[in-house]
Amino acid sequence: MRHTRLFALGAVLGAMALAGCQELAVTNPNEPDRDRATRQALSVESFVSSSLRTWWPSVHDDYPIWALSTIADEVTSGFADFGQLELSAEPRSAWNNSPVNARRRVSQDPWFELLATISSVNDALIAIDSGLVIENQGRTARTQAVGKFMQGISHGYLGLYFDKTYITDETVALDTVRVPVFHPYPEVLAAAVAQLDEAIAISRANQFELPVDSWLFQSMNQDGLARLANSFAARLIAYGPRTRAERDAVDWNEVIRRIDAGIVTDFAPVAQQDILWDDWKRLLARVRTTTRPSDFGRPSNWLLGPADSDNDFVNWAATPPADRRPFQINTTDRRIQGAAGPSSPGKYFGYNLNSIFSVARGTYRWSYYYFHRYGTGDSWQVGPQAALLTSEMDLLKAEALIRLGRASEAVPLINRTRVANGELPPVTIDGPPNEPSCVPRKLNGDCGSLWDALRYEKRIEGYGVDGATAFFDARGWQTLSENSILQLPVPGSELGTLRLPLYTFGGPGGDSSAPPPDGERCPVNLPRCP
Repeated sequence: MRHTRLFALGAVLGAMALAGCQELAVTNPNEPDRDRATRQALSVESFVSSSLRTWWPSVHDDYPIWALSTIADEVTSGFADFGQLELSAEPRSAWNNSPVNARRRVSQDPWFELLATISSVNDALIAIDSGLVIENQGRTARTQAVGKFMQGISHGYLGLYFDKTYITDETVALDTVRVPVFHPYPEVLAAAVAQLDEAIAISRANQFELPVDSWLFQSMNQDGLARLANSFAARLIAYGPRTRAERDAVDWNEVIRRIDAGIVTDFAPVAQQDILWDDWKRLLARVRTTTRPSDFGRPSNWLLGPADSDNDFVNWAATPPADRRPFQINTTDRRIQGAAGPSSPGKYFGYNLNSIFSVARGTYRWSYYYFHRYGTGDSWQVGPQAALLTSEMDLLKAEALIRLGRASEAVPLINRTRVANGELPPVTIDGPPNEPSCVPRKLNGDCGSLWDALRYEKRIEGYGVDGATAFFDARGWQTLSENSILQLPVPGSELGTLRLPLYTFGGPGGDSSAPPPDGERCPVNLPRCP
């Protein structure tokens, strides 16, 4: 079903391009008869009730998540799967956007999956706007509200991933468009937030319940949907910037407003085998032998290293990439290390003296650590799948407060997970206690600032949730390796269909290429900040 609609949409867009400015009458044998299908109330409802399943892989499957997470130095891997090897190589190179690149699905999959989701919900919303009632007003409003929500988060992630894309809604059917128009990502993100606001407005004006085992795969009423839409809007506003300057310019008061009106419990859809599952979590924790946990990808030393009480991480970071070797961390963060010592497993991560990647692909990729918070056993396809957590919203609000000169209000938000989960001493405006076991430490070994503590906490708590958030944060915090891509181009296959020139991003001297990292510089004046 997902791939049928995916390629159907591509066929429609290709026909548009070939026809130029002429009027079109497109007959697509891969598409169901829309006129007939949208006259049937249950069919229309199903377009929306199944839409999370088509959206989900673009954020919780393998493309583009493995590539983005490794670019952000959240995960490290020496395998070529999912485009991660090329895009995380040191030094960084430009993305190969050719339509015949073996790893083309890094950009192609999210592009078509998200557009297919939009196409489905648009069909449903067009039918409702044309007067279709799905049994009663409450059920019709439920379909509209969830449809607008899915429309918003689908456009939103297109805007987070790509430099430009289409904007469509229920006012325009794709097969009536004469020429497709690309909109730059700021316009796409603004349209996405507006669509989420429509979902909020519909939710506030009606009463409904979502089935617990379908739709969003979590028990939720109209108030819960409105809150979830606000939290996703906070994500889109904060994570859209491609550079430090753009992130500095975010309306952080609006981010706080959205978070305060957002979720009060975690959004964690309950998996159903062969229907909704989280392959990202599965591969992060995968154990194919008893001696090689996390045997596909491992937590990066850049992620865990700032917790090291010794100088091993400091020395590792100062070593040229080609000469780096893995090391053991000694830390008081109980998420990384148990109370019994450096080799004992922590709550989220554990130590395994095993190098699983090829020497030829760079020993800078090696890590002695594995992950076990999510995805072990069959937990990736059974039970709740963390997707948007209150801890993420707390830490995003803390960032907003720091940027607004209200750092004292950010302190308790950072300490919530730091103290309860990490069992670390609380931070103050001055940062962590200035002692040898300080967590986190700077690259020169000094004790970190409050800004360092915030960034460390967000990366540790967010590890394993979706993989894309670390990339969005890293480009806005200016912590990506130099010349990393800052965004994805329109897939080469789409450009070819539309007879447009091929282009790409990243690499030395390339467009949308990351500047040298400078993450320890604070956005405002704080103690221990350069």
